[in-house]
Amino acid sequence: MTGDHPGVPGLGDAPFNAGGRRAARNDEHDEAAGGDAHGRSLILASVARDARLDRKFLLLIILAAAIATLGLLQGSAAVVIGAMLVSPLMGPIMGIGFGLATIESNLIRRSLVTLAAGMAVAILVAMLIIWLSPIKDVTPELRARTQPTLLDLGVAVVGGIAGVYAIMRKLSGVMVGVAIATALVPPLSTVGFGLVTGRMDFALGAALLFLTNTLAIAFAATVVARLNHFGPSLTRQHTAMQVAGIVATLGVLSIPLALSLNNIVREIGARTTVQSELAALLGKDDRVDSLNVRIENDEIAIDGVVLVDRYASQLNANLARAVRDKARRDVRVSIVQLRQQTNAAAQFEERLNQRLAALEQREDESRAILAGLTVGDLVPRDRVLLDAQARRVVVQRDREDEGAEVAAAVDRIMASVQARYPQWLVQNGSLTAAEAPADAGAAGE
Repeated sequence: MTGDHPGVPGLGDAPFNAGGRRAARNDEHDEAAGGDAHGRSLILASVARDARLDRKFLLLIILAAAIATLGLLQGSAAVVIGAMLVSPLMGPIMGIGFGLATIESNLIRRSLVTLAAGMAVAILVAMLIIWLSPIKDVTPELRARTQPTLLDLGVAVVGGIAGVYAIMRKLSGVMVGVAIATALVPPLSTVGFGLVTGRMDFALGAALLFLTNTLAIAFAATVVARLNHFGPSLTRQHTAMQVAGIVATLGVLSIPLALSLNNIVREIGARTTVQSELAALLGKDDRVDSLNVRIENDEIAIDGVVLVDRYASQLNANLARAVRDKARRDVRVSIVQLRQQTNAAAQFEERLNQRLAALEQREDESRAILAGLTVGDLVPRDRVLLDAQARRVVVQRDREDEGAEVAAAVDRIMASVQARYPQWLVQNGSLTAAEAPADAGAAGE
């Protein structure tokens, strides 16, 4: 069945009474109804215009998909929100809703074609970007689009109601909020990620989220449009068919969403139980570094890292037993214990590191000073005595044997080294009488 909508391209050629039956124009009530009918015709014309598949729509969906994909790969919520604002998918979805309300086959068909084209383009753009990207890690933003629940269905329904209200009252700001609340392009980008990386669970979960949002928004638009007298000329049979179709579709859609919500609730309950029991088993100064609790095949899987003062050999077994008694499920635990440092140990290690650094610095300075004093072989190596601990250098000299020129040169070398290392004491020393015969005896041998 096709309604009567004048001035709306592609929505029929017969004059449109905006859902009201014609009567004499001199009736004031009918004149008011005619004014309302004209307003509804303008709204339908606007909805039909936004549901068109044209270059503007394709450009916006390409940009939105690119922004959403990059934001998901970066894990940036702000970038993902930007993609929601650019996305034009709300137009064809509202077209489906209004088309169902008025049983306008042309509007429904046009909106479905536009929506299908937008979905295909968005997924292809996402797949191309992810295929070219060197980073294919799973970010929290990606994971958030893979487990839709009944809560997402509720958000989409309320968003659809707000969207129709914004269209009828021409409130563009409200539509911005609806676009942010009911994510449409990010799930499609997540589908592309799942297809490229082989994560079919991601692709299916994101596809379910997109389907949930799309149907909920469209059906909410249908209900609100009918309540505002769009298509009042429809028979009771048409209304009954609309209601039955909406209820049946949402009922079938609610089954996987309810199961997903139930899984999330069970995981939250299991995590709370694990945290409580683990805290009871750990010491006062022990702390949890990381903890991951999952439900896999009706089994609670626990893994994480805890920092402890003293290693507990039975921690995993005790935690598994405690959680099993409370949750009444099989439990698998893999908790890694790492010894944490006390304040005293940390201070001792810091002092030790400082001591080692000081010794290394003095060793480097000793080598540099020795090299500076023995340059040119004016001062023999065995005549230089270094005490790195006291930062003292003694150069044993015999000025009578050196001569005036050599002595002056050695004095300049020692002065230069002293200037470069003022924290050291570089001084002259004399050969003792005992050292001279020893050297002479050594030479005679």
